[in-house]
Amino acid sequence: MMMPNLQNRIIGTREALRVNAALWLQPALLVILLIPGALLAQNGGTFRVLGVSVAGSKRYAAAEAAQATGLKLGDTITTKSLDEAASRLASLGVFAAVNYHYETRGDSMMVIFTVQDASPFLPCSFGNFIWFSPQELKEGILTRVPLFDGYAPPGGGMLDLISAALSAMLETRGIHAEAQATPLAQAGGPVQGIQFQVMGVSMPVRKIEFTGVQKVDVAQLQQAATPLINKDYDASFIHDFSRQGVAAVYRQRGYLRADFGEPVPHLLTADPAANAVSVTIPVTEGDQYRLKEITWSGDSAIPYPQLAKTVHAAVGAPVDAEQLQQDALALLLLFHPMGYLDADVNPKPILDDASHLAAYEIQVRQGDQFRLGKLELTGLDDARTQSFQQLSHLRPGDPYNAYYWSIYLQEVARKLPAGWTVGNPVQTIHPETKTVDIRFNFHPTGSK
Repeated sequence: MMMPNLQNRIIGTREALRVNAALWLQPALLVILLIPGALLAQNGGTFRVLGVSVAGSKRYAAAEAAQATGLKLGDTITTKSLDEAASRLASLGVFAAVNYHYETRGDSMMVIFTVQDASPFLPCSFGNFIWFSPQELKEGILTRVPLFDGYAPPGGGMLDLISAALSAMLETRGIHAEAQATPLAQAGGPVQGIQFQVMGVSMPVRKIEFTGVQKVDVAQLQQAATPLINKDYDASFIHDFSRQGVAAVYRQRGYLRADFGEPVPHLLTADPAANAVSVTIPVTEGDQYRLKEITWSGDSAIPYPQLAKTVHAAVGAPVDAEQLQQDALALLLLFHPMGYLDADVNPKPILDDASHLAAYEIQVRQGDQFRLGKLELTGLDDARTQSFQQLSHLRPGDPYNAYYWSIYLQEVARKLPAGWTVGNPVQTIHPETKTVDIRFNFHPTGSK
């Protein structure tokens, strides 16, 4: 009986690097350990594929991963074919490591790949592919990119493969443009997704419609969405604008759980502009909430009863969350002139879905108090410098009030010589000493 021959090859692991505080992975490094294969010579180094299996992935089914190798039952292959198949798997970027070994029986070969899933995988979105439905996009990419399931690692070859697949799909619709992958992240935060965009094609939004609207006037929603009209279609931007800007129509009326779904574009073939679209946005309105109470928390140099006078809300009335947010901003204007530059006021809702009541806790964080450090005047003679310093009612050591300087400059302007002016103030904050220096530069008009 012929004993099976066992050979092994290893495709190396992936290195990691950090870009913009997010984890991005380099394409897999290929390190092939060559092992003598004298026994292969007896068959001229060629074999017929008897079977292919892939083990080790928790993300992909073994049959899916095996198909991605490109090896098929009955194929005639060499060990070079195996190297190419392993490299093909590694180049997808979905595996952190790819190993393989094989067993030969006469002129037949069984190939076994062992893989390790890459991490992380991020959701993929498609910002402006208005010529395709979501299902058409998914199926079209999967046809061209093995193992695509709506997610991809932020590095490796899969992003390039998806972009190429999308570009090819655009060509089938007569759109000569490229697709580009862009990371999605909140300002200063980690990358949370990958968005693919069509580049260099204008697709103006002509009309926006909302579905599921019963509790507010749809015309008010359309008015709130006016800034989107005639802008190029971008699903991510429209979605964000709807949830933040258009949703204010609901928040003003107590519909605190109102939400907006993903926009759906429709090509307007009758529009004179190519690729013009109308957009449909589904709305989930939710129930209306009434105000139960307002409570206060946190340290405050200003008594709570005095702060409460700034809040425009009535117990029992529908909650106007937009007004409460404006009231919170107005409260900051009470703290900042007292030197509390880092003060923050946050109205936090606590919703009771059973009673449809909302209790608000207004959280106050006044922070440290800053004081005036130095008042520096440059460009003047000594006498006028001393005179203008005396004009300031804010002295070194006083609580710092940034709003005061507009009043100060009005007084100074009346005493400036003809043909002289003053530049914008330069403010320097010293967190370690809790002081603020301010500098004004005086100069003849027309000079710096």
